[in-house]
Amino acid sequence: MVKIAITGHRPDAFLVSHYAPETVMRIADDLVVQLQREYKHELCLNLGGAIGVDQWVGTACMAHEVKFHLYLPFHPSVQAKYWSDEQKAELDKQMQYAAGINIVEPNPEAPYNVALYQERNRKMVDDANFTIAFWVGKKRGGTVNAIKYSLKQSKFVLNAMDGLRPLFKEDIKNGWTPPTTKGFKDE
Repeated sequence: MVKIAITGHRPDAFLVSHYAPETVMRIADDLVVQLQREYKHELCLNLGGAIGVDQWVGTACMAHEVKFHLYLPFHPSVQAKYWSDEQKAELDKQMQYAAGINIVEPNPEAPYNVALYQERNRKMVDDANFTIAFWVGKKRGGTVNAIKYSLKQSKFVLNAMDGLRPLFKEDIKNGWTPPTTKGFKDE
């Protein structure tokens, strides 16, 4: 079984880098199809259940019947507390489809602890053969932290936003500027 940790930004990070969410959803769908073709039924993706990349890849997995495990930092009612009804419904649907669910802090009454996001990411990476990141070059945040952790664990990391180009420590240090997509011009 090939297990791949998926990490990526929330929707607003893509807008800042000139990627429409629809573009990232298409990249996610194309990636799932490509991975399914390569690994057939020996594939399982590790997803974090958050809005943005996690849910978009999960939606693609369900559409193409690809197995995934959810790794949630909190009880679903805590994780989705401020989400829209549509986002909550998508998480519920993905929880029903998931081959497994790992919740770092399952108690819905436990105090909120932002560090649980990083613990969730570490568990996803530790339980994977390699990592695919939807990274737009941001040097701070959960996505880059997951990339750094993957590299520290000697896991191969590919950037879905750059044609599955491998990422190295130097890339994280230097950053990366995504190409400007059609319709946007630097002014």
